[in-house]
Amino acid sequence: MDEKAGRISPVAVVTVVTAAGLSLAILYNALLAQPAGRMADDLLAGGNGTTRLQVEAGGQGTIQLKYNPVAENVQRELQAVGYYKGGIDGVVGRRTRDAIVVYQQTNGLQVTGEPSQDLIEHIRYTRQIAEASLFTGSVEPAPDAEQRARVRRVQTALSELALYRGEISGELHSDTEEAIRQFERAHGLAESGAVSDALVARLAKVSGQSDSQ
Repeated sequence: MDEKAGRISPVAVVTVVTAAGLSLAILYNALLAQPAGRMADDLLAGGNGTTRLQVEAGGQGTIQLKYNPVAENVQRELQAVGYYKGGIDGVVGRRTRDAIVVYQQTNGLQVTGEPSQDLIEHIRYTRQIAEASLFTGSVEPAPDAEQRARVRRVQTALSELALYRGEISGELHSDTEEAIRQFERAHGLAESGAVSDALVARLAKVSGQSDSQ
């Protein structure tokens, strides 16, 4: 400000205009100039949203990122055992799939890269075993996680066929055995009440499941 004339000096005007221009340039770069693909990758990799997200993709429409509660639990369990470093957001992105693949390969599981309830149970079971061994130096016998998952699939298939109405627990209790016998009688299998390969194969044909799910 020119104190004598009471007017704004040219230097002040230039300073204000320059600062405003820089601010607009920064805002444009942050909000409009970022590639849509990169914005989507960043959200997939580390966002913390818990609802469906919509990301503008320039003039090519929007990208929807769907929240999956099973994926959120898988991320949390994988993070607890050191396989996942991303955000707990329930969005199945590249980091989540890569962490699942590494865990499955390390533990001799079928590699799918997909979150599932069976995967959550396997991670929890192996973590419990590891924690128990730290305190006792030995591990007490416990149900096999893979066998529990196999029983769960049988229970689910029998439930879809209205033969089983109990809890999908992975426990081979009397209700499950009776449902298996009913299925075996109806399909010409030897009655055993057990989760056998023949039972699983026949259920896969009838219900559309596969033992690899």
